[in-house]
Amino acid sequence: MASIADDLDGAASVLVKAPSMDGDRDLCTTLLTDGVASPSVLFVTYTRGAGACLEGLGEAAADARTVGVITVGDASASADREGVETRTVSTPSDLTGLGIEIADLVDAWPAPVTVCFDSLTAMLQYVDFETAYEFLHTLTGQFHAADARAHFHLDPAAHDAATVAALTSLVDAAVALEDEPVVRTRDVP
Repeated sequence: MASIADDLDGAASVLVKAPSMDGDRDLCTTLLTDGVASPSVLFVTYTRGAGACLEGLGEAAADARTVGVITVGDASASADREGVETRTVSTPSDLTGLGIEIADLVDAWPAPVTVCFDSLTAMLQYVDFETAYEFLHTLTGQFHAADARAHFHLDPAAHDAATVAALTSLVDAAVALEDEPVVRTRDVP
């Protein structure tokens, strides 16, 4: 995974294109922690409980300065680790509430902040594409302003090519997990 992290050098926002059930958790941990000393780590999840997010972080959790999980919808907000900040947005279509929770934590936490958003595919089950696109455009702008690094999971097989292309246009880089990982970046100023 180190070569992928090297290929993404300078990318503050990354779209991880992989089937929902694929083994992209190692890449997720790499994106959250590689090259970042004592990060503040935030998970935003529609698909996993807080405990599963922390379990996926593994030993890297010990190096994290601050850890938080925002669960959306029915995902379990309970975490078995002391000191983990957990929040819940009970209505999956409430992007305003979700944005407020994300901004509240990112703005309050010490830098550097890294974010995992799991998953855009799940979010798009609850809101229309235009609403999601505007939300993500605002969110990536907020992350950029806060000097936070974020990655977003997307199952490309669940969406048409135009949707995938439009979402890719919002990020600095995309990683497609195929037989061999494929990294595409755009010029980052």
